[in-house]
Amino acid sequence: MDQTIYGGQYGNATRAVGLAFNLCKLGHKVFLEVEDEFEDRTASDHGFDFPQFIRASERSNILSKTDRLLISCTNIESFKRLSNREPYLEHPCRVIVSCFDLGQKIEWERFAESTKAITFNNNQQKLRWDKRKSGVDAYVVPYGVNEHEYVDEAIVDVQRPSALWIGEIRRNDMLERIVKFAKANPTAHVTIVARKIYDCGIPDEKRGGRLAPFGDFRDGKDPLSKFDHIVKQICREPKPKNIEFLGPVEGENHVIQGRNLVGLDFSRFPAQEHDNTKILDYLRSGMCVICDRGTPSCRFVEETGHGVIVEPEFSEIEIQDAFARCIEIGSLSRRMKVARYVREKYGWNSIASQISDILQKVHSSTRLSIADTFFKKLKR
Repeated sequence: MDQTIYGGQYGNATRAVGLAFNLCKLGHKVFLEVEDEFEDRTASDHGFDFPQFIRASERSNILSKTDRLLISCTNIESFKRLSNREPYLEHPCRVIVSCFDLGQKIEWERFAESTKAITFNNNQQKLRWDKRKSGVDAYVVPYGVNEHEYVDEAIVDVQRPSALWIGEIRRNDMLERIVKFAKANPTAHVTIVARKIYDCGIPDEKRGGRLAPFGDFRDGKDPLSKFDHIVKQICREPKPKNIEFLGPVEGENHVIQGRNLVGLDFSRFPAQEHDNTKILDYLRSGMCVICDRGTPSCRFVEETGHGVIVEPEFSEIEIQDAFARCIEIGSLSRRMKVARYVREKYGWNSIASQISDILQKVHSSTRLSIADTFFKKLKR
């Protein structure tokens, strides 16, 4: 586990690690649960206490000794269904972070029993949660980004017009829009970094669904050349010559992002209310961002002024103008400035500080609650 952790893990793991390491820096003693096969190769020269790595078999013993249980997940039911993780672990002070609410079924009795707080990535999500009247306090804490300065050091002057898509392609229309962008901007070198290509609208087990994807490029399961066939199948036309498909590039995300001018985010779901991490990650590397109108995370493009928001069904002229605008504002000095701003405001060290405040607050209230219960029993 080294500096490449942020670019080599799935979102949940990245968020858990970002919090764990930075909570340690703030003085917390942290136990971080890892997979049984995890190999501990952490460096020892960081100047702060590392998280202590534990396995699931050690969890019960550790939980009996800890003040707080911190669960980092996306949404509660998917955390259980897709990751085979238990969001209802018993502990007097359970806090769930980095969450979003899809209005899914929740085992309310188990959830509310000891959950003291939950954090969502934007105010829309908090308001949605508050309407459910769970009795559990909700806070708005955005997803964090890599706080290390090696991300800034990877940003270089871009000599040719370039654009990057990074992340799983989860719907056919995402791929269609990437191809549409490439065709409309033939002078742009378009790089795609993706582990898998599937359509979440297809049942998981059916061809093209999450468990039987069109392409799975992890560990060489499918050859990179298969991407060309997938484009032809989904888009009904050959892959544009200016698209380069790299498959997954573990641990090198920040390097690839630093070498590209524009980050593409055509990933809006209908009626989407939750953030995605891609836009902030792009901005963290100083990339101009072209994203869908209606994506909650497009507020970060508005905040930095570093990119263009387009209609999901953009025209050829609209996407050409958007790319031209990004080239116009994408100087190296501006990219470095935006990257620094995002690091200082949304780096995991800043996010961990907000989470630390919440942990301190709920722990104090938990101790008062336990003491109050104890004295009530004495009076009886």
